[in-house]
Amino acid sequence: MTILYLATFIGGLLYAVRVMLNGVERPPNEHPAGERSFRVSPAVLASFAVVFGVAGYAMTRRAADAVVMNVVVAGGLGVVFSVIAARLVQKWWTLTPVHDVAGEREMLQGHLARVTKSIRGDVDGEVAFDFANEHRVLRARSCDDVALLAGTEVVIEHIDDDVAYVEAWAEVEKRL
Repeated sequence: MTILYLATFIGGLLYAVRVMLNGVERPPNEHPAGERSFRVSPAVLASFAVVFGVAGYAMTRRAADAVVMNVVVAGGLGVVFSVIAARLVQKWWTLTPVHDVAGEREMLQGHLARVTKSIRGDVDGEVAFDFANEHRVLRARSCDDVALLAGTEVVIEHIDDDVAYVEAWAEVEKRL
């Protein structure tokens, strides 16, 4: 029985690592109308396996002759901790996360554009690019005060007050 408990414990730990890497949420298309089931979630199974393995192994070391009692007690403890894990997962699912939704300014950082009106150190130019199925044109300045001729491919570094600060793609490419 010791091997069973150790195998269950190790399997539970590996499954817990999977939970840590992939999370406990399931894709929303698995449950109709947003319904979520936590009864057989990976977190519940991992908690059962780890507790069952640890409790069974510990009791086998103390009372090796009471095999049935060890299995029942280890299973009971596993169920108790699984219910606790299920409740935690259920509470986790009821929380509505407030995601820091990236604004357009952040989404355009690193976006490729083309200079349509030459940019000089002291004079704003223009860049054009396609974003979200829409052709856009913005005033533009060079990040490093280098003149950029019309037709030059550039990378948008950031946008402030509807002015795109850009750098030549050739310069960015050198750093890659």
